[in-house]
Amino acid sequence: MTAAQLFRLDNRVALVTGAARGIGQCIAQTLGELGATVVLADRLDLVHETAAALAREGARTDAVVLDVTDRAAVDAAIDGVVARHGRIDALVANAGWSYEEDGLSHSDENWQQALNINLTGVFHAVRRAGRHMVAQRSGAVVALSSIAGVKYVRPERHVGYDVAKAGVAHLCRVLGCEWAPMGVRVNAVGPGYTDTEMLAEVGRTRPEVMRRWLDDIPMRRLLRREEIAASIAFLLSDAASGITGQLVMVDAGYSAA
Repeated sequence: MTAAQLFRLDNRVALVTGAARGIGQCIAQTLGELGATVVLADRLDLVHETAAALAREGARTDAVVLDVTDRAAVDAAIDGVVARHGRIDALVANAGWSYEEDGLSHSDENWQQALNINLTGVFHAVRRAGRHMVAQRSGAVVALSSIAGVKYVRPERHVGYDVAKAGVAHLCRVLGCEWAPMGVRVNAVGPGYTDTEMLAEVGRTRPEVMRRWLDDIPMRRLLRREEIAASIAFLLSDAASGITGQLVMVDAGYSAA
């Protein structure tokens, strides 16, 4: 296999959660460009339009409306991927939810919601996909952690989100080691501040916050969504065949500073 072929995802079936827009959409597009059949999952009906748009660009796509907090729905969706496509080779657990609330006044409802979406929902998807991958004796999982799971990163407080993202990273360490003898790799990616619609709004409405973020980033810029997607595609590919149980920070140096 040539070096270029190591990075390809031809003949593989990949499921991406939270794929209707933003970073998830970019991940799905990148995997499709590398040859994968990509199943886009999201709680928004928009996911069907997103999948259709990628198909018009030449990708092989499928779509499913999915709430990752519904374990039965997660199981059914992943089993459905295997039923329709014959296998599942890659999972990107990207769906997430953030908010602002300080620790002293933090509500039980937001704590539980943050854990349900950002950690428990990830576990449900990884577990179900992992069962199929272990049966195949092959597969790769990437779950989205965050710089917020590594260090305190912002004046806006959301302790449930931060704790959940730290949990995602350790979940991937544990399962990466547990499933390695069975041919399944599990890794996490920790994105830094990324040029999304949400951060663009911060730049417009709270420029002083954006300036503080940029001052703290060694590269002095936001990440591009394509940079996050490319790192995930690498971890899913044979080029990363020796990597499992790792948290890969894609944060322009933020966590190292």
